[in-house]
Amino acid sequence: MQKGVCPIKIKVIMNPKSGRRVIQKNLEIILGRLLLEGTAEQISVSPTKARGDARDTAARLQPGEFDLVIGCGGDGTINEILHGLMQGGCGAPLAILAAGTSNDFAYSMKLPQDPEEFCRMVQEGQQRLVDVGMANGRYFINVASFGAFTEIAHSTQQDFKGVLGKLAYYLTGVWSAPEQLATLVPVRISSPEHTMEAELRLCLIANSMSVGSIRWLMHKADVSDGKFDVLLVKKKPLLPKDTDFSSYILNGDFLNDPAIQYFQTDSIRIESLDEEISRSVELDVDGEFCGHLPLEVRVLHKALPLLVPRAAAAAGGRSTALPM
Repeated sequence: MQKGVCPIKIKVIMNPKSGRRVIQKNLEIILGRLLLEGTAEQISVSPTKARGDARDTAARLQPGEFDLVIGCGGDGTINEILHGLMQGGCGAPLAILAAGTSNDFAYSMKLPQDPEEFCRMVQEGQQRLVDVGMANGRYFINVASFGAFTEIAHSTQQDFKGVLGKLAYYLTGVWSAPEQLATLVPVRISSPEHTMEAELRLCLIANSMSVGSIRWLMHKADVSDGKFDVLLVKKKPLLPKDTDFSSYILNGDFLNDPAIQYFQTDSIRIESLDEEISRSVELDVDGEFCGHLPLEVRVLHKALPLLVPRAAAAAGGRSTALPM
């Protein structure tokens, strides 16, 4: 921390069940260093005990009460904190210490997990205003989706995720692929860019490049451009002979398939043309179940101040610093 800079007040909202023990140990080291080095004058820690705790804690924060909110947990916990911050309007920037299985948004933003790098990010205090999505009235920071593979996050047991990490998603996906890829969802799609009817196997509406641990899947994505990237799979892609399905997906080869459509938009509505099928289609928002079709998404441009490493702040254009 630079000489003469005032220490800050920090609120920590953490899910003690997320991730592996190393992340929890890293958080202890981070908080100790922030206090010892004088970066923080006050740190208040709120562990979650049940679903909804992170959201409620963040929503109760008052403007000026804290200078920074640190969220430690998986995608679901971070989504709850985001929801609470947007609802409560305290205005404090968010710093994410990712502790889950996939951590797509944190990976895309190059957010550190190493204690030294994380403390440096807090000390530098660089913020980037990032877009937030609203899906059927629910805030999200990375992805809204339905169709093939979106049920994986809901069906994979938490213990399995904790032991194997993101490999759990891959294994479950490979095992369930034949059944899931047999499902076609007839829909009507409406956005400023496209109006169409189609039968979809997969729909992804994403803020960052990384979705489902495929790190560059949404290759045109920019978290501050006011648009989300949409990827539609209209029919089962044709695999070249002797091609491994998981490699075909993870290597990104399927993006060249004519069954794929990719575009950017700031708002989109997708409604089912078959009510019976609609009731069986699960909507996923940042890895959490979010009801069924129809799905209506809009972008809230630069709605969240996010603490980022200096390089990420520079990449996003104009940045601001914490009031230290």
